[in-house]
Amino acid sequence: MQHADQVGYIERMLEMARANRRDDAPGIAHTPVDTYFSRERYDREVATLFRRYPLVVAFSAQLRQPGDFVTNNDSGQPILVVRGRDGVLRAFLNVCRHRSATVETQPCGAGKRAFVCPYHGWSYDLTGKLIGITDGAWFGDLDRSRHGLRPLAIAERCGMVWVVPTALEEGQSTELDIDSFLGAVKPDLESWDMTGWDVHSVTPIRPHMNWKLVIDTFLELYHFRYLHGASVAPLFLDNITTYERRDRHARFAVAKKTLLEIDKEPSSTWRLLDHAVMLYNLFPHTVLAYTADHCGVFTSFPISPDESLINVSILVDPAVRAMRPESYWDTNRDLILAALAEDFAVGATIQTNFRSGANKVQTFGKFEKALDWYHSEIEEALR
Repeated sequence: MQHADQVGYIERMLEMARANRRDDAPGIAHTPVDTYFSRERYDREVATLFRRYPLVVAFSAQLRQPGDFVTNNDSGQPILVVRGRDGVLRAFLNVCRHRSATVETQPCGAGKRAFVCPYHGWSYDLTGKLIGITDGAWFGDLDRSRHGLRPLAIAERCGMVWVVPTALEEGQSTELDIDSFLGAVKPDLESWDMTGWDVHSVTPIRPHMNWKLVIDTFLELYHFRYLHGASVAPLFLDNITTYERRDRHARFAVAKKTLLEIDKEPSSTWRLLDHAVMLYNLFPHTVLAYTADHCGVFTSFPISPDESLINVSILVDPAVRAMRPESYWDTNRDLILAALAEDFAVGATIQTNFRSGANKVQTFGKFEKALDWYHSEIEEALR
């Protein structure tokens, strides 16, 4: 984010804190409760948002060298991402073209020369080309050029890897126009570029919550005073958050208590991440939380209408990481996980209560406008 934008955010939050004002929408908004548990709705979301939209499935740090690979089944599609010997990143359905077995069974690895199916030994090179058929002379006539691994559209940008998890037809380009998809948030992500950052940890959690309800927990700070009173709330000003809609995405800054002391310094030295956490809601399933020394990446995937998988990833600049003992980064991760445990304990009760008939809609207050934006974008995508 440009320095002028950072100063603008800080000035807005200072004015809000001193006037005890909130960053309000014109009025309250609603979303239907049944969208969180309807099987028909769930199936539509999976078919559209988790088959046709770019999803964050890996990080550049996991795929730096030729032969580095990652597998990912979180979307419900078996995905294999690999760095080729030509340096190009490619993605495929991790499915053998012979009898549909999983080709690569490990979650990640390095130095791979070829992928060999464990069922009958068919092999594929790092470009997905079928290069070996066991007892091929007797197998029968087969056009190997048409039996390579099915490719997927893929893009790598700012330390993250996006894949659209639907197989491409012959002749379709694997190039994914991620710049157009990111739109107005692209310059920000470039300024916080994580291309060279390390992945400190990835922690999978399976809350008893619809995948959208998981994202909801990140989009407002209204609950901090009560739910996180003994954990992260003491670090922040109460519900002082500035929101901006950025095409289908959103960005918002969450003010720390140190913000109230910033005007002792000249504005030319102001740095937003010293006094706030900067969050981005990347449609449809990712939240980024940039702090002064690391970034939390939260990706929510559907498992059923009432259950989801969230991967909690901590990324750190290696130069910054080396300045602290590893216990410091572990403590940061554990603090995040503790706050999420508080969120998800309440979230599980919400998911259960959806079916009680007590409420027909979820109600979003004026300063919970990012929730309304998010659910409006989902509605638009499903039309």
